[in-house]
Amino acid sequence: MSKLLEEAINEIRALPEAEQEAVAALILKEFDGQKQGSGFRHLRNGPSGMIRPIRHPEPPETLKHEDWKGTPENAEQICDYITKLVENSYVTEARKIVSAIPLGVSLELDYWKKVLAEPVARVTKPRTDRDPRKDTLWIEKNAGKYKGKWIALKSGDLLGSNESLAELHSTLKQSGKITGAFVFRVGS
Repeated sequence: MSKLLEEAINEIRALPEAEQEAVAALILKEFDGQKQGSGFRHLRNGPSGMIRPIRHPEPPETLKHEDWKGTPENAEQICDYITKLVENSYVTEARKIVSAIPLGVSLELDYWKKVLAEPVARVTKPRTDRDPRKDTLWIEKNAGKYKGKWIALKSGDLLGSNESLAELHSTLKQSGKITGAFVFRVGS
């Protein structure tokens, strides 16, 4: 190994673990692009701190030739395999497997179906009953009078204030003003 490479590896090992993982991720991004079909997907720190390859988990022998039809009999094996896939960052493959299995085969498979379901973005209409800019202006003008207190605002109108958040919440709830309220603690 070249001296330059050894020095680079030693510098990486001296970093905190989170930074080591970030550097490893950058290296792996490059590595994955160059080593397609190498038999492993990414690298991870081993017990000795050495970077080691993580190989694709093998499915259980009894499921290798099946069409991944979930049954109560094989549900536990499928769940174990899905867990291994997810732990090794093969989420897309795990998602494909659980999406082919109907609901109700087992509670654990139903859990994995929910966890691995494709994320859904929902677009909603913007709220028109509140204007946060007015709240900000109110705070800039009046914060000095309420130092150390919790205040509740809605579109620049003061709904209430109290030193106790619980008391303010209770008061707002009893008066029916809690919906849409912006609650904020003014620093001392």
